[in-house]
Amino acid sequence: MSAFLFPISFTFLPQGINSKILVGVFGIVALVYDSIRKRQMTLSEPTIFAGLIAALFSVWCLYSVTASSSYDTVYAEYIVSFVTWMISAYGVCAALRIHYEEVDLEILTRYLLLAGVFQCVTAVIIDNNASFASFVDRFMDQGQDFYKRGNRLYGIGAALDPAGIRFSVILIMAAHLFSTNPNVRSHSIYQATILIAFAIITVIGSVISRTTTLGASLSIIYITITLFRMRKGGFVTIRMVQIFFWFIIVMTGIIAVVIHFYRSSDTFHEYLRFGFEAFFNWVETGEFTTNSTEVLETMWVWPTDLHTWIFGRGTFGVFDNNTDIGYCNFTLYCGLVGMVIFSLFFLYCHLVQNRKFKNFQITSWLLVALTFIVWVKVTTDIFFIDALLFCIVGDYDEDSTNEITE
Repeated sequence: MSAFLFPISFTFLPQGINSKILVGVFGIVALVYDSIRKRQMTLSEPTIFAGLIAALFSVWCLYSVTASSSYDTVYAEYIVSFVTWMISAYGVCAALRIHYEEVDLEILTRYLLLAGVFQCVTAVIIDNNASFASFVDRFMDQGQDFYKRGNRLYGIGAALDPAGIRFSVILIMAAHLFSTNPNVRSHSIYQATILIAFAIITVIGSVISRTTTLGASLSIIYITITLFRMRKGGFVTIRMVQIFFWFIIVMTGIIAVVIHFYRSSDTFHEYLRFGFEAFFNWVETGEFTTNSTEVLETMWVWPTDLHTWIFGRGTFGVFDNNTDIGYCNFTLYCGLVGMVIFSLFFLYCHLVQNRKFKNFQITSWLLVALTFIVWVKVTTDIFFIDALLFCIVGDYDEDSTNEITE
């Protein structure tokens, strides 16, 4: 799961071969094996339709690049990225099926949490243990020289905004598991385990990338809403009080531990000052801001002619467009038409999951919100979670196998 979510290259392998590609190779082998065993290989309608939208977006971007005589095909090849994510996601789910008969949303979310905690713990060890850091840097190529120059925390493939976006998705999925899963609701230890993992990813993940704070905020709002939705007939139930009480107890303990280390450890003190810079600035100066948000305010670069607004000019990135902001980059690259197609792609994928899983409405809309909020800061997508959800059994079809081969 970690190799899929946080792709990393290896120094002993050819350039361009990363861990996600290797998981994809395993996915191809698993898909061929499953197809032979079942004597069929068909794609579900949602998978096909999502692929068609991704292909349409690629074609439009190719048109924008060709019409502008540009050579930047970063999103003109998005259909390749779509297929790679799908095959790699199938590889992850196939690996899980070695141990589990079926992979459902609960199992998937548990492993997402494990991958997130693994990355956070690994990042702290790398930052504080020179021998371990040297070992990681010797075999893994992840641009660590850049992170070290910027004094940024990094894990094994987890760094900067991509890591923060993945942590945010993991936290939202954890909030869904905590709030809606009957197994979690009936076991206090299960609840505590999820909350502890949630806290580790929130705190350390925010140090790796402050984008994690966005996912944590959306997740806490989700948990709060669902706790109050547990009322029956307008009354507070005993079970709601029990869960809310346990939630408060665990979170109070976690906050106490964080405060203790903030006061007693210089390293942890610096971690928190960086990861939650906006909150510290708000308390100390009254302004909810960070250095990065101040830089972003200077990066709102928009087209200057109607043709670019509609079709784009085929250029992408801070070096060509002088901006990191997603909305600006998409508009300059493929115009408003391309950005609308890409937006519809994510809306469709999330709505598919809304129909596939029970009580997933809030989660799907939070994932939509995360996508469009993050575009204010950086250009990215979260299709990796949709790819995984396409490949697992749905709540409304208990007898189905993996949807990609349904």
